[in-house]
Amino acid sequence: MSPLSFLMLVICVFSLFLLVRLARGLSILLIFSQNYFLVSLIFSVDFLFSSSLISALILIISFLLLTLDVICSFFF
Repeated sequence: MSPLSFLMLVICVFSLFLLVRLARGLSILLIFSQNYFLVSLIFSVDFLFSSSLISALILIISFLLLTLDVICSFFF
């Protein structure tokens, strides 16, 4: 397995973990809350935060890999 595919696998597992955590927390909140508008608002904010975190992680890792490629191209 190449390092890049391993990295993508780690990102996918991490994003799946975040979405499962989000669903578990919201199902508990939905059971104990009668205000469904508030639950949907919390869901949308948390989902946007989780997806932006995953996107930022992918962007940072891509930038680091590109930088590593540029550095290695000077030496080899």
